[in-house]
Amino acid sequence: MLILAFDTSSPVLTAAIGDEERLIEETMIWLPRGHMAKLIPVIDGLLQRSGLKIGDVEAVVIGSGPGSYTGLRIGMVVARTFAQLLKTPIIGIPSADAIAYQNVRDRGLICPVIDAKRGEVYTALYHSEAGKIDRFTEFRAITPDELTEIFLVEGYEHIVFAGDAVKLYAGIFAGSLGDRAEFAPENSWWARASDLINLARPRLSAGDFDELYRLTPIYVRLSQAEEMWEKRHQG
Repeated sequence: MLILAFDTSSPVLTAAIGDEERLIEETMIWLPRGHMAKLIPVIDGLLQRSGLKIGDVEAVVIGSGPGSYTGLRIGMVVARTFAQLLKTPIIGIPSADAIAYQNVRDRGLICPVIDAKRGEVYTALYHSEAGKIDRFTEFRAITPDELTEIFLVEGYEHIVFAGDAVKLYAGIFAGSLGDRAEFAPENSWWARASDLINLARPRLSAGDFDELYRLTPIYVRLSQAEEMWEKRHQG
């Protein structure tokens, strides 16, 4: 089964082609803006370099967030359009899961921290053991201080932080947690399309696909514009 995967939730646009056993081709480009204009050409280039065409794709995997509202919407629309036109299965894999997977350890806790603006991070917590991850919390938007307090109260001994918010809040985490905090290198802060494929393979093998019109991005909270609209129309 030929799998096309991509993620537009962050400033790094990533796309990959793979099958049940191997990665065929992957690309990652720094793209703070312009996902709409660049995504299709990036996928087209990926297929051409692989000697493939879009009609060869047999499954679509999309990074579903949380992350950039605009980026998530663009990626989801393109993924659903491909799946509909090609009549292929579609699977949404949380982008945060892919970040955690990329930073798996023999054991311990992994905490993706994605910049959510407004002084908050998007996060969830993952157990890491034997090369696998297990997400055991819901996704949430939370301040770095509130997140640190959770770790202190729960008494976690070792936490690996990974994500673009490390650059913003590493000082807060390190100041409160000391050597219990480990910070992943910058090249592993972003979801990779190859890891989306890795995470999707068990679901593809089991036939556990998402319903095309029910698959939506993981927003966690309303956008600022939506919050302002709700406030204006309350009552």
